[in-house]
Amino acid sequence: MSTEIYDDYPGRNFGNYDLLDELVEKHGIDRREAHESIHAFLAQIVDIDGVILKREPVNPQLLQDNWQDLDIRYWLTISDSAANDIRAAFAASYETD
Repeated sequence: MSTEIYDDYPGRNFGNYDLLDELVEKHGIDRREAHESIHAFLAQIVDIDGVILKREPVNPQLLQDNWQDLDIRYWLTISDSAANDIRAAFAASYETD
């Protein structure tokens, strides 16, 4: 199995995804902090083979025709192992009640 997350584009909006919702609810932090932390933890392990399994554009049509020069955002599919490493990093960094 794998886990899908929204790419990191600092200062911009991002889509909803299950891992984000899970960590926001469990650790009581806001969505932006959780999203940025997910990517901070991911950056620490991203060089390991098999962490990012797939990278797909949110709006694939922009790859063909992007006359407005919009940002092209991506869904990243990460391994379950990477998602579990991120969960462990959150558990170590954020106290839960």
